Formats: sequence, structure tokens, C-alpha cells
Amino acid sequence: MRMSVWPLLLTVALLGGCRGAPCQELAKAYAAVERKAQPCLAQSPLPAFDPNHCEQHQTACDAEDLRQLDAQVECYQRLDTCQVDKKDAFLEDITRCDDRAPSNACEAAIF
Repeated sequence: MRMSVWPLLLTVALLGGCRGAPCQELAKAYAAVERKAQPCLAQSPLPAFDPNHCEQHQTACDAEDLRQLDAQVECYQRLDTCQVDKKDAFLEDITRCDDRAPSNACEAAIF
């Protein structure tokens, strides 16, 4: 009997591409930005974020919102640690990440 490899390939693709829940990933990214900002700033330039609140309200976010959140998380992850003499550039990079925000309805619900 010949078996198809498609179910196995699909499972590997799905599991290999899986990330944590969007709210948990965003919380990790926010914590990383806070650490990266410390050499230049007394506190993180990002607002407070509660992943539990986010998870309870993320149904307000559609698939496009989730793609935007993923892009935002990836942008935050790529940030370098702030250098005192490059503080303005660091803040500009954060603003570029913020430009990848989800819709207003989603953002209002999860924050």
C-alpha cells in the first residue's frame, strides 16, 4: 500500500511555522524593547501591556490584524540595543515598528 506524504508535509509545515500566541509574543517583544531601551531611557517608550488582557480580547482582531501584530513583533525583535549617542535613531526605529500596528478596533481591544 502506497502512503501519501502530503499529510506529513502539511503537519511539518504547520508545526514548523507555529509561533506562540500573538499576545505572548507581543509581551516578549515589549520586554525585549524595554531591555534594549535601558541604556538610553529611564523607562520603555512602549505602553504597558498585559498579555492576559490581550488574550481575553484578541477576538476583536481579524487575520489581517494578526499578520500586522506578527510584523510588529518581528520589527521589535530586530531592534538593536539603544546607544546613548543614537537615541533618536532608536526611537525612530520604534516608531517604524509602531507603524505596523493592527486596526484601531483590535488595538483598543487588546491594550
